[in-house]
Amino acid sequence: MCFRNALVFFFVIKYNSFGDKMEKLDYRLPKTKVGERSFKKIIKAGKTLFAKDGFQSTSINDIIAKSKVAAGTFYIYFDNKLALYMYLLYEYRQNIRQAASEAIKECKTRYDAEKAGLKAFILYVKKDPLAYKIIWESLFVDPQIFRDYYTSFAQSYIHHLKKSVENGEIRSDIDLETISYILMGISNFVGLQIIFNDNSDEVDIDFVVEESMKLLRSGMFCDPNTK
Repeated sequence: MCFRNALVFFFVIKYNSFGDKMEKLDYRLPKTKVGERSFKKIIKAGKTLFAKDGFQSTSINDIIAKSKVAAGTFYIYFDNKLALYMYLLYEYRQNIRQAASEAIKECKTRYDAEKAGLKAFILYVKKDPLAYKIIWESLFVDPQIFRDYYTSFAQSYIHHLKKSVENGEIRSDIDLETISYILMGISNFVGLQIIFNDNSDEVDIDFVVEESMKLLRSGMFCDPNTK
C-alpha cells in the first residue's frame, strides 16, 4: 500500500481502477511516516480482533489497546469501527484483484488466465488466511456488505467473460452471471482445501489447480452417449 503525502478524505462517489463504484468512505490516509506506522498498527489490530472475536464483539477501545496507539489517534484516521472494517474489506478486494491481475497479465487465452488467477488467489489466501474470516464476517456486520462484495466481483468477471465469448473461447449458450459465481466458488473452496492442509506447499496448490481446470476444460459429467 502506497500512502500519499496528505490526508485523503473520501466523501463522494467515485470509481476505482477496477470500475467499482465506491460510496462515501469514512477514513483518511496518513500524511507522515509516524502517522503511517500508527495507521498500520490500527489496521493490523483491527484485522486480528475482527477475525478472532468478530466485528460485534470487538470495541474501538479493544483496537486501541491492541494497537498501542493513543486513544485519539484512531479517530484521526477512522470515524468509527465500521469505517475501519470497510477499509479492511476494500483493501482485501483490491489486493486480491491486483494479485490476479499480475498473475494473468502475460496470459494469451482465457483458459490460461483462469488457471493463473486461481493459483494467484490460493497463494494469496494461504499467505493471509485471515482474508476468509474478515470477508465472511461481513455477513454478521451487514448482509448487504457481503452481497455487494461478491456482486462486485461477479460484475467484473462478467465483463471479462463477455470478451471471451465474443472471441470464441467460451460457449455462448451459458449464463455468464452463473458461471462467474461458479468460478468464485471454485476459488474460495479449493483455497480452503489448501488452508485446511497445514502441510500444503506449492506442489499441492498446483495439484488442486490442475484438478479444478480439468472440470472447467472438460465438464464434470460424462456424456451418456459415450457409455
